[in-house]
Amino acid sequence: MITTRKRGWTVAVAASAIILTMAGARPAFSADALKFPPTRFVILNPDTGIAIGWGQYRLENTADSATLHGENHYYDDQSDLETGELQLGAGGEPPRLVEFDHTFFNADGSVQRRAHLDLKSGAATCIDNSGAKKSDQAELLIIPDNTWAGASIAIPIQDLLRAPDRGLARPIHVFNCAPGPKIFAISVKIDPANAVWAPYGAEAIRVEVRPDFGWLNVIVAPLAPKIHAWFDPKDGFTFLGDDATRYYKGPRIMLVKTR
Repeated sequence: MITTRKRGWTVAVAASAIILTMAGARPAFSADALKFPPTRFVILNPDTGIAIGWGQYRLENTADSATLHGENHYYDDQSDLETGELQLGAGGEPPRLVEFDHTFFNADGSVQRRAHLDLKSGAATCIDNSGAKKSDQAELLIIPDNTWAGASIAIPIQDLLRAPDRGLARPIHVFNCAPGPKIFAISVKIDPANAVWAPYGAEAIRVEVRPDFGWLNVIVAPLAPKIHAWFDPKDGFTFLGDDATRYYKGPRIMLVKTR
């Protein structure tokens, strides 16, 4: 079955945000946007501010591709690993995600959940072993332009923040397991001014990400979950952290870059 869906939504950690189709001419994609050295984050409970784990993300570049690696470790011995394979664009075009995998592990090392997407073929898999009834769903999805997943979305959001017309509305799509394989249309809202982000202790610009239900937004949008991500306006809009659910209907966690 071939599907593209817009109902239901969540985004896994690391955050979350976006590249969008441009109307008209735009500046070439900056190669600096793909420079992301190993960066460590603390994972907080957003309600209490207590640290519950740590994470690390890095980007490895080759001549025509890049791999984004992410890992999160919790003090209860749970963990998750994420990889995003990127194909670099030619002639200043932005890169695109070609394969994504995010696997969550129980404290004993067994697989709790897994989300996988091959964007070249559209083959998607969502595994959930957390309940009494195991779930293993596979579908062949139509992949719209500008489809991203997991932490890779931070890369195009930085490009959006650098654009002179960043206030222009642009459509984007995100893959996630919710609970089966789905691709969501997403809208992005950038705060008009910078403000001190208390968990980080410095000035940041906040981006809000939420599902786009078209004409139903007036009714549905106030009830839909949203994600907030923060970027450093004084350092090339480097990713500072986010506030999101760990996985579909999972606990909220906050990722904060260590200074």
